[in-house]
Amino acid sequence: MSNYLELTQLSDGTIVLRRSDDHDNPIVKIEFSADSKEFLNGSELTVAKEMIKAGIESVSGNTIDFDEFFDSNNKRISKKETIIH
Repeated sequence: MSNYLELTQLSDGTIVLRRSDDHDNPIVKIEFSADSKEFLNGSELTVAKEMIKAGIESVSGNTIDFDEFFDSNNKRISKKETIIH
């Protein structure tokens, strides 16, 4: 079985980066305050994606085209949990 990283919005609103075969141990957790959620108006997953992208780029020094990668997998997103491979 292939192992992917997933950027997932859980039903409680927490956004996690986790391995596809290990849902119990997220690598990164992002929780937005109520004020932030109101300001972002439903764009929390997009902001979290950019936060992860910026972190990886700052560590690796490489620019990775995550936008194309995440957008191409957007059709597989469910309404309860949002998973992007």
